[in-house]
Amino acid sequence: MLWPDHCVQETSGADFHKWLRIPHAGLVLRKGMRRTIDSYSAFYENDRKTPTGLVGYLRERNLTHIFLAGLAFDFCVRYSAEDAARAGFNAVVIEDACRGIDMEGSVAATRRSFESLKIPCMLETDFS
Repeated sequence: MLWPDHCVQETSGADFHKWLRIPHAGLVLRKGMRRTIDSYSAFYENDRKTPTGLVGYLRERNLTHIFLAGLAFDFCVRYSAEDAARAGFNAVVIEDACRGIDMEGSVAATRRSFESLKIPCMLETDFS
């Protein structure tokens, strides 16, 4: 499915939130750069062949744990968490920092997928 245009480069929809402060960020990942193919995962385009470079970036830094949050729980967060787990990373979804779209049971399908891949969904309070 191709979604309506969103997060278009050089528009306010692509801007980070004005309160977000991440001066320590070493990478801003770009995905979904081709008009004819959507991109849900932070790791691969939806053709399931074109990598974004994130796996290599994380492995070069010996990182093993990935915490995911965002929109949409049942699409971009799901595909990213699944790809992280398949690449051998320990993926954790911070569920109360996500929102789902829930098209035709997609949120329930996401939960089943996470369960089968042993991807935990945690709440912000689980980290305190």
